[in-house]
Amino acid sequence: MKELHDIVTNKIGNMVEDGTIEQLIENKLESLLAETVNDAMKSYSSFGKALKESIEKSIGTSLNRVSFPEYNHFVSQLVVEKYSEVLSKEAASNIDALLKEELKPVPDAIDVQVLIDETKKYWEEAAHSEGKDEIDIEWRESDNAIYMTLKHPEYDSNSIKISFYNHGEENNVYHIGYINEDDRVISSGIGNATHAMGLAGYFYKLYCKQTKIHRLNDIYDEAIYVGCD
Repeated sequence: MKELHDIVTNKIGNMVEDGTIEQLIENKLESLLAETVNDAMKSYSSFGKALKESIEKSIGTSLNRVSFPEYNHFVSQLVVEKYSEVLSKEAASNIDALLKEELKPVPDAIDVQVLIDETKKYWEEAAHSEGKDEIDIEWRESDNAIYMTLKHPEYDSNSIKISFYNHGEENNVYHIGYINEDDRVISSGIGNATHAMGLAGYFYKLYCKQTKIHRLNDIYDEAIYVGCD
């Protein structure tokens, strides 16, 4: 028995010295970690459920307003458009940044100032090129609804009409009900949704998310000042 004990002890000692034991531990650890991650990612696990919820929230799709095929088609068209933009500039490395900007999720609620800032971001340059210091807005109001037409500084066909509805909510809270661009109802139908790019695409994401818009009444009957370039 002593000889067997010595043989085993010597063998283990050699395996420690030549790194065999260390490699066995590393392999087993990798296997254990892979198995643990796999179990954690399963849909019925706590982590899997949380991940699924996070993904659904990021997509921000309102099943009451738009179907998955419609929204997926919109996203695929957006990828094609943005990839073409990057290739035309011979800067394919920028595709990730462009897509992250366009596809980033929108919040559940925003202040109306965010709408103003987004409109300026997309249209301020066009206004400056036309020598304008404002982006004009046409307003109309009825019971529980505000209709806003953002007048494009250069092209009337790019103007966007948004219908906001209060739905009886308090504290001056509105949701987007319809989006029109160049006589298309962007918020209705797969074909029209594919045209929701640029600023119209931003409003389309708010529509899909049914984002609450606060203080819309506060800017009623005003234009958006962009200053002089």
